[in-house]
Amino acid sequence: MLEANSTRSGLGPAPWELRLREDFFSRFGPALLPVPESLETSRLYVALKLSTRYMDEGFREAAQELFSAPAFLTSLSLSVLVYFAAWLAPEPLFSKAFAAALTVRLSLLVGLVELGRLALTCLRLYEEAGSATTQQELEAAAERFGKSLGGTALRVLVVVASLGVPQVLPKVPDGGLWTLLSPLRHAPAGGPALESITTAQVVADGSIIVTGVATGTSAATLCRELAVCAMMTDVGSASSVGPRLSNRYGKPHTRQNPPHNEAIEEELARREATGHTDLRKNQPQVDNKTQPVLDGSPVRGVRFRKPDASSVRPDGIRHNTNYVSNPRDMKRELEAFESLVRADPKAIHELYRLDGTLVRRYVPPGVSFP
Repeated sequence: MLEANSTRSGLGPAPWELRLREDFFSRFGPALLPVPESLETSRLYVALKLSTRYMDEGFREAAQELFSAPAFLTSLSLSVLVYFAAWLAPEPLFSKAFAAALTVRLSLLVGLVELGRLALTCLRLYEEAGSATTQQELEAAAERFGKSLGGTALRVLVVVASLGVPQVLPKVPDGGLWTLLSPLRHAPAGGPALESITTAQVVADGSIIVTGVATGTSAATLCRELAVCAMMTDVGSASSVGPRLSNRYGKPHTRQNPPHNEAIEEELARREATGHTDLRKNQPQVDNKTQPVLDGSPVRGVRFRKPDASSVRPDGIRHNTNYVSNPRDMKRELEAFESLVRADPKAIHELYRLDGTLVRRYVPPGVSFP
């Protein structure tokens, strides 16, 4: 039996929730994912509340106090369905002035990559909570979510939710999450002028374009500090600065998806630190002796693949890893995974989502892992 709010089970939304929805949508725009009839009794709401049990002890107590307020937790649920859902689009567009200004501020303070990763984590919780059929499955989804949140990600969640319901946000203990939250609740460089921004769009090359009647100085300051933005003036001209994408292990995998590139760089850095050699980023598949390998049963004529990250372990075993950014691409990525295995059955092969969820792993017989 799934846990729910017994006082309202089977009922529609309370009057305060209807008012909250109206206020939230007016600020952030319409929901991009289906909104339950009553958020207070939804699985997403329950999973978010349960997740505090598994958060880091450094901010768990403060988070539990915040998450105990129904209005705040409802606003947090709306944040997932409305704001963070927008980040899952190929080129996220925030057309509401409030959401656009908030996006610019968060981009400055925590970065576009961090926001994209948090959005994927929220989507994972939404999907897993929605498909849960038992209390144990819901608890497991909440545990994965809670453990995946670092202090920065949690603060971003709280900022977005609390700005939707500032009048009901409880004050948490001194030294707890409230203290950590403070820097995010104030305007960054550019000050009040950022409020004139009317839209914000994260475009294919990983930069952010802002538009507004008076973006001027504030947007220029933002671009200098972010180094990932472009300004659109009232006459439509634009000046841009390319995104900072890590390239220690090779050229950017794609400028259209910065989180994907950063995940590859971070994985290769971890491997190098543990003694892996022949570190390769998005290069044609080879075996442990760097000899090219081909798929004997190619899918749609594709005979070779390019693993996102590839290296040779200290014991001489080749290790290939791919990442899937968009759940809609899962079928294609699974086909690529099977192709990698067929081409080199003596190697370890893995497929992950960007939030760290393991999708598929192949380990050759007789090989130890990890």
